[in-house]
This record gives sequence, C-alpha cells and structure tokens, in this order.
Amino acid sequence: MEHEAIALVVDEPIAGHFYWVLQKQDGSECRPIDAAGGPMPTYGAAMMAGIEALQRRTDSRNALERKPAHGDYYQAGRENGPPTIH
Repeated sequence: MEHEAIALVVDEPIAGHFYWVLQKQDGSECRPIDAAGGPMPTYGAAMMAGIEALQRRTDSRNALERKPAHGDYYQAGRENGPPTIH
C-alpha cells in the first residue's frame, strides 16, 4: 500500500478571507491537489473544512483499496466472499 504525504495549508490572501489547500510533494516542489471553492470567515472554519476534505480523500482511497478485484470472489458462485472451510 502506497501512502501519499499531503499537507493541509490555510492561507489568508485577503484579510478575513481564509482558504484551505491540500498540497502534495512533487519532487522538490509542492503542488495543490485540492482547495476551497471560496473563502471562509475564520482560520478555524477553513482548517475544519480542509480536514474534512482530507478525510473524504482518505475514505475514498481506502474504499478503493478494500474493493476486491473483479473475479477474486465472483467465480464459481462465490459472490459473498472466499469459500469457508469447515
């Protein structure tokens, strides 16, 4: 399983306008991979929204990793998982 190093950054480019940005290390550079669609009123609100975005990203990756490949359990009537040994 490969893990990505992702940083959550909160930026305030204009006073009172906070944006969250998820950044990934790409060689010696950091590149944005997701960001707020609009400003948030506080640093805390932007941080919480960024954490939620990071959690959604993690949840979707984990769901993809747990999903069995087609054919793993779907052969010979084994729709519900591997055969049980009695």
